[in-house]
Amino acid sequence: MSERKHPFPTVDLIIEMRLAGGQTGYVLIERKNPPPGWALPGGFVEYGETLEQAAIREAREETSLDVRLVQQFHSYSDPGRDPRFHTISTVFLAMADGQPQGGDDAGQARIFSREEITFPLAFDHSQILEDYFAWQASQEKIPDNSFPGGNQKPLSREANEEANELQEENLVELTRVWSLAEAEVIKSFLGSNGLMCLLKGQIVHSIYPFTMDGLGETLILVLKRDFDRARELLEDYTTSRTDR
Repeated sequence: MSERKHPFPTVDLIIEMRLAGGQTGYVLIERKNPPPGWALPGGFVEYGETLEQAAIREAREETSLDVRLVQQFHSYSDPGRDPRFHTISTVFLAMADGQPQGGDDAGQARIFSREEITFPLAFDHSQILEDYFAWQASQEKIPDNSFPGGNQKPLSREANEEANELQEENLVELTRVWSLAEAEVIKSFLGSNGLMCLLKGQIVHSIYPFTMDGLGETLILVLKRDFDRARELLEDYTTSRTDR
């Protein structure tokens, strides 16, 4: 009986930083080991680690930066993305301060502007960045001063207070759905009833976790104090949908 093979889980990071001239830069590392070339920081998930822990560790080992993860972006699973073996990479968006320095299997680490990245990257990292830039361009300009790449206005005091309330330690899971579109409808429904909620994407069996066709599982989180009220509203919402 032949031994079953499984893909290796990995993480990669798109780390945004400020360049000296004020424009947005992206951290790349020059690989010491095959396949050669410049690449996004990242590596293998170790046994006992979460994806988030692996991303923070790999960033520190390869760039000497203590990153702050912003969100999961996409997962990439093409069997040919790594010439050595089949890997599945979860990509994180992150930001950091300081100056990157190469370490571990990175010969050097540097910050590049988007315009400077005119050379091919190792693995499928050129495609990852292309997807990221396209995703960036499609986003609505929602005021947010937490991410260094934006030119948005600072948040108001009320918005900051709301953002602080929506920290994960204050939240509980209300439900989960397999459609981002459905999750957005529920979020809007709860918002119209005065309740705040947060949508959180999960790892799924798709190259694009957040799609409008039901491929991505999304958790809907609400404040602990609002859970009972939110559950009642969700039951009313579900009943009204099934009665149509």
